[in-house]
Amino acid sequence: MKNTVNECWTDRTEKHLIPSLFSFITLRQERFGALIFNPYLGTEEELDPIEAYIVSLCNGNNSCRQVETAVQRRFGLPLSESWRRISDTVKKLLQMCALTFRDGEEPARPRLPDTAVFPEDGPYLSAPKNIIWDVTYACNLHCPHCLTASGRAQKGELDTNQALSLIDRLADAKVFSLSLVGGEPFLRPDILVLLEHISTANMRADIATNGVELPERILRGLRDLPVFQVQVSIDGIGEQHDQFRGRKGAFDAACCTVQRLREEGIAVSLSTTVTAENVDTLNQIIDLALELDCSGFKAIPFLPAGRGRDNADWLKLDSKEHLQLSQTLVEQSRRLEGRLNISTETCFPFLLEPPPAETYSNGPMGCSAGYDILSIGADGTCYPCPFLHDFPLGNLMNSSLRYLWREAPVLQTLRTLQKQDIGEPCKNCPYSPLLCRGGCRAAAYLECGDLQAGDPTCFQPIIG
Repeated sequence: MKNTVNECWTDRTEKHLIPSLFSFITLRQERFGALIFNPYLGTEEELDPIEAYIVSLCNGNNSCRQVETAVQRRFGLPLSESWRRISDTVKKLLQMCALTFRDGEEPARPRLPDTAVFPEDGPYLSAPKNIIWDVTYACNLHCPHCLTASGRAQKGELDTNQALSLIDRLADAKVFSLSLVGGEPFLRPDILVLLEHISTANMRADIATNGVELPERILRGLRDLPVFQVQVSIDGIGEQHDQFRGRKGAFDAACCTVQRLREEGIAVSLSTTVTAENVDTLNQIIDLALELDCSGFKAIPFLPAGRGRDNADWLKLDSKEHLQLSQTLVEQSRRLEGRLNISTETCFPFLLEPPPAETYSNGPMGCSAGYDILSIGADGTCYPCPFLHDFPLGNLMNSSLRYLWREAPVLQTLRTLQKQDIGEPCKNCPYSPLLCRGGCRAAAYLECGDLQAGDPTCFQPIIG
């Protein structure tokens, strides 16, 4: 069988081949066309309306010839243009390992997608891409920065059946990724049951752990499950980490956990909650990530949520330290390009470059909260993000995800923010909204008590 795009769509003898998406691929129709996601690679592509229609036709019930004819009729394209659009789209699908062809009898009648299911135009996706789920508030540490103030499991946390039902609801809404956090996820007795269920739901699974304890049964279970990545928290080197985490030996235990996971071929990244106590240690932690053969490093600037509210006076970064954080990450990203994926949440590296030549007095603003992420508490309650638990949206045990995502008033507010709605320095900043959309709304709320305040972690005022 010929499998190249050109052979399938140019050679008349091959146009009877039947293209179909692999069963693990998620295709989600959106107002702009569609999103397509491969959970095993963690890759997604945005499709315009013609591409979305082409991909919908690759449903295992249409031959290449029937796809070509349907696209011509639907969009009134000339034959050459129809073939070009199909060819480009299929190349995109093959690059993300989403498409296969089978040889067989050409279907007598094509099966066309129902274009009526495309959502109405609106400023948001049909569902979040990523869900951050606190699977439990039980934890074996008592860290001063903990945004969930975890320690003991709380009354009302979802039992196994409820948690499996929640996973099914997220899969029905075509959520792409599910990040299991806490608390300490590995303290949940049924964690492997949940991970196995996620693996059948076409969602990517990530886990965030403090790495202090990793029972052998959990390690053996992870070995056989398609967990995309385990994120291990490191907040200092050696004794600094131990003191911050409140347990002697926590650093060595976390490093040992990373090594055991890597020996099993499981991708691992390090994450650091960046505080005034450890901002000077970031270079050493990044070097440690390289030494431990990690695939990535993530910096999470401290925000005063949960237990962190009581410790903000000694953990919070000032403007100079936020500038230092951005400089460090930019320098390390350049130095380690291709060797370590360095990422962050709420950072302003573009401020280190001159502002754009063209400036705008207004335009859309806002962060990922309400646009492509949601947070879920251990009892099934939804929130705009992990740091905005003062704004519960409703509980998934009583409401559908699509309803909460579409109707929650606070999400509507977050999605419709404009530059002139945000306080200074955003209102007159030359970087927004082209390069910056106002930073983190949770930072604004936690520091200023206002979702529409300027992000206080922005260091633009001190560099002018």
